[in-house]
Amino acid sequence: MKRRTYLATATAAAATVAGCSALTGSETSDGENGDDGENGNGNGSPDPVNEDPGSFDEFEDLSKWTVEEGSLTADEDRVYAGTQSARMDADGSTERIMIKREFETPRDLSDEFPALAFASDHDVSPTVQLTDTDGDRLLLQCAVREDGPFVHHDLGVLDTDGDPDLGSIEHTKISVWAGDRELSLWCDDYHFVGRPETGKVLLQFPESTPDVANGAGPLLAEYDVPGTAFVSTDYVGSSGYLSHSDLESLQDDGWTVASGGARGTDLTQHGESRQEEEFSRAAEWLDDNGFDSAYFSYGLNRYDESSLELAKEYSEVAFVGGYAGHGNLSNPHLAPRATNPDPADAAQLLEWTADYRLITTLSYRNVGESLDELEAVLSALDDHDVDVVTPDDVAADNLH
Repeated sequence: MKRRTYLATATAAAATVAGCSALTGSETSDGENGDDGENGNGNGSPDPVNEDPGSFDEFEDLSKWTVEEGSLTADEDRVYAGTQSARMDADGSTERIMIKREFETPRDLSDEFPALAFASDHDVSPTVQLTDTDGDRLLLQCAVREDGPFVHHDLGVLDTDGDPDLGSIEHTKISVWAGDRELSLWCDDYHFVGRPETGKVLLQFPESTPDVANGAGPLLAEYDVPGTAFVSTDYVGSSGYLSHSDLESLQDDGWTVASGGARGTDLTQHGESRQEEEFSRAAEWLDDNGFDSAYFSYGLNRYDESSLELAKEYSEVAFVGGYAGHGNLSNPHLAPRATNPDPADAAQLLEWTADYRLITTLSYRNVGESLDELEAVLSALDDHDVDVVTPDDVAADNLH
């Protein structure tokens, strides 16, 4: 039997690739290298500055940023932190909006990762670049919903250009692809979070069908790793859904049995009272039956401001579609995950997770049709220095 160790819940108590690149043309090959500095670390650059994780820029002084495409203005009416936010606009004449800020001296991000608060009037995937003193770049992205709440987003790895050295980051850029659209992106509270000592992987199954128990269950048991089943509690035991005994067996194998809502519906299609029923009925059923109501999966990966507030009330961590491979969670109620990644994408995510010590959540819908892809991921785990963990482990150790 192939086996991997993972952090058990008791031990922890004791102690997302979605979307497409927003980079085209010059941004993917801008070739910007750092200027040589007088004080050196052997390569002509100043010694990196190692600062504690925390707030870096609340956009109170926009003169620190250079506008490379589009426009940038201060907005005092839509604010996440401080007295204003940074509003980036495209007027339809530019395909992309992009701003850049140089660090005063190269910053050591060996143990840190960026996160920002974003809002937009369109569904967009903002890109954040970290460029080292040799011009190599790490490209990060998150999913921002049209007219959604102005909230923190944790950034997942999109791509690399060269071999970026996070110990010596010279500048950062924020950009978003506009095409021929007029759109606005609001940014605030650019900050840094910590990262785990070892990369962490979570395996999730947001549809409570028998394939989870009959297919994914034995497969994960073969590799001795835990999963998380998100249950639509109104349907437990109904035809085409997991039974109570299925859930108990999964839990006995180390799985987390958590909330997919009472009916697993798209919460954005309902008012707040119906949304609260989804949360409250599911939480009550899970608690009454000895399962875990502390973790939630948004139905169809959709949320709005009211459902996000309910997730804060009813759960410790709530998961949604996005870009996987992030640092410690700055917003645990929008924890991003990659949905049904193909084996090549999943293998790349595992490599980044190990190399950069990240947290990566892989979510499998229609698991009966994707067991080969899931097994390929499980087989690749032993090639990387990562731990397969549970939501309890993340909640205990990896909230910013």
